[in-house]
Amino acid sequence: MEIFREGNEPINERKIIDSIRLLAIDMINEAKSGHPGIALDLAPTIYTVYANHLRFDQESPNFYNRDRFVLSCGHASSVLYATLYMAGFDLTLDDLKSFRQIDSKTPGHPEYGVTPGVDISTGPLGEGFASAVGMAMAGKHTNALLETKDDVIDYNVYVVCSDGDLMEGVSYEAASLAGNLQLDNLIVLYDSNRVTLDGKIKLSSNNNIRAIYEGIGWNTLEVSNGEDSDAISLAIDEAKKSNRPTLIEIKTNIGQYSKLEGSNLCHGKPLDTEDITAIKDKLGIRDIPFAVASDALEDFRYIIGSRNINLIEEFSDKFEKLSSADKEFIESLNNRNKDIPLGDFDLDPAMQDEIRTVGGKVLNAYSSSKLIFGGSADLFSSCKNYIEDGGVFSKDNYAGKNIYFGVREHAMGSILNGLSLCGYKAYGSTFLSFSDYLKPAIRMAALQNLGVFYIFTHDSISVGEDGPTHEPVEQLNNLRTIINLKTYRPCDGNEVIGSFKDIMENDDCPSALVLSKNSVKPLEETSVNSVRLGGYIVRHEQRSFDGILISSGEEVSTSVEIAERLAVKGFDLRVVSMPSLGIFLQQTPEYIDEILPVEKKKIVIEKAPGVIWNKLIFNDKYIISQEEYGVSGKKEDVLKKFGFDIDTLEEKVEELIK
Repeated sequence: MEIFREGNEPINERKIIDSIRLLAIDMINEAKSGHPGIALDLAPTIYTVYANHLRFDQESPNFYNRDRFVLSCGHASSVLYATLYMAGFDLTLDDLKSFRQIDSKTPGHPEYGVTPGVDISTGPLGEGFASAVGMAMAGKHTNALLETKDDVIDYNVYVVCSDGDLMEGVSYEAASLAGNLQLDNLIVLYDSNRVTLDGKIKLSSNNNIRAIYEGIGWNTLEVSNGEDSDAISLAIDEAKKSNRPTLIEIKTNIGQYSKLEGSNLCHGKPLDTEDITAIKDKLGIRDIPFAVASDALEDFRYIIGSRNINLIEEFSDKFEKLSSADKEFIESLNNRNKDIPLGDFDLDPAMQDEIRTVGGKVLNAYSSSKLIFGGSADLFSSCKNYIEDGGVFSKDNYAGKNIYFGVREHAMGSILNGLSLCGYKAYGSTFLSFSDYLKPAIRMAALQNLGVFYIFTHDSISVGEDGPTHEPVEQLNNLRTIINLKTYRPCDGNEVIGSFKDIMENDDCPSALVLSKNSVKPLEETSVNSVRLGGYIVRHEQRSFDGILISSGEEVSTSVEIAERLAVKGFDLRVVSMPSLGIFLQQTPEYIDEILPVEKKKIVIEKAPGVIWNKLIFNDKYIISQEEYGVSGKKEDVLKKFGFDIDTLEEKVEELIK
């Protein structure tokens, strides 16, 4: 279709598309690194989205009701940056010339918070797709929570994905949930070039993608020629009319116009100079690196500006009609303001209770905040994180606070990232042994400084009868080693409250809350406020101070009992609870030495591998740990087999203290 400026002057869309395409190639050539194949074939698709459909404001890139754009195939970042520059975001040609260089605005894969206009970090294939499902869910949930019946929050989420994205299992998991929820604000543009890094996709896959997606409740469309921007635009128009999420398969040729067109040889390394010159000659573009015709630049910005000219004003009119509570809610989402207050709840500190059950009570006490939104990977009944009276989030009730993710742990983790990027204090739950399924998504949350939190229960070999597949051993330390993830393993109700308090008052990184399924006796000296220090004293020495026992979780109660038993034998021990080893290690040297004096003998008791404790304990014989997988049996028998019954532990500690 022809587009005209005022005065009926025609706009040359093809020139804009080719300018985007060749800016991306120049960036890759300058960096001597990148993915030119997809940059060449994707340009018409990304142009069409930005020119004709995406609602945004370049000068207010974080405007809340903007449409979200997710480049799930993050290796195509050059074409995204070229588009953002051409569209008028705060990028310069010098920024494009710094592609893939240290501290530039144009890193190798899109990074949230680095490049204006980038809504999410992407790169690991499938993660962006799955997180986009979370963004779409957030939009539906936000609008449903408003008192007005108007569609105040009505943004769409556009995803561009590749064959590789759809091969990753996480995209299918998330897509299946999206179909069930009828997320009609989600439009996926599938760049179907049928080539991956190692060769033709038929070497590994012959799936009928559209049939698969139709089978899980999606609307599907096809564009047979990826160079036809009009056909792409019409398909998007059709997608907007559907009451289901839509996947548009766009048939493209990787490396379009290159001598390597259709080959994996142009997937992951720059084109040679002669090929670039030949491409520019074919397209009638001057062979001058980073030269952009002023009319192409102006025309692209004119198309976008004329379509979005009243976008913010129209939203502002709707916003002003909202109640003060609804205004505050949207502002909190947009500002990622997550200092969430603790509500009233019934918890008797003297009552012995399962730590996971206490966790559920505390979560419910926070749930009066509209910012709390999450669910479980089919384990609400076991992880105890169902929000009472919160309702179920479904196609019939987008206001529901409880998300049934199904047995889709990886998708759950990625979807939580999408919810968080739209302002929610998002959380999900499963067993600790299955935290492995979430690892890629947790890492992406940590990279983006997202305040997601995870509730992991059934935290050690004391799970018992379910056996080694369900008895986590290495998982606790795996979480502790993730950079920018806070890991808490509270020992009783007070520490559960303290962990939640720290999580709810901070939103600059993700957190993992590791909870036992077992009942634990509350301790007299545990402290809600001391959890923020990572470790503190829960039993003080009386006179001689013979050593220190250090534990986390349910082992803290065991350590206190051992100390009491050994006191009868004349040994005077301090007990330190370590709900968060990572936070403790960030304290001042003075505080660490106050809690763990260098000259005193220290013994760790924890049902996880001991290597993580070498930062504090330099002799492995003083670390009583779990160094092998568990077994199936009664809890007491399992603990005795591995030396974690109270009698065996008392004997070990006494020998070490002597």
